[in-house]
Amino acid sequence: MNTFDERKKGFEAKYLQDQEAQFKVRAIRNKLVGQWAATLIKPNNENEYISEVRLADLEKPGDDDIIDKLFEDFNLKNLNIDKNEIKNKIEECEIKAIEEFQKRNKQD
Repeated sequence: MNTFDERKKGFEAKYLQDQEAQFKVRAIRNKLVGQWAATLIKPNNENEYISEVRLADLEKPGDDDIIDKLFEDFNLKNLNIDKNEIKNKIEECEIKAIEEFQKRNKQD
């Protein structure tokens, strides 16, 4: 195998590792967002609601799907939370998710 092939395999492995890390961070973030929303909405089954929030993020690319779900849920409960507040919370949870992911990786 020549040097070019080795470098190519190295870049491919790094890319896959980065994609996996991004997926895990997003999953942690969505769980944190779901927990936050559940504390406000107070659903009958908190774990089920958190799962619904996490699944909502898989509907389309980006965060619009999860933002729309939370906005609708908050409106149904007459909670005065706008989309900007939801976006800010998602960003806050993303920072926490990165920190949590990094802590987990240091332990491994």
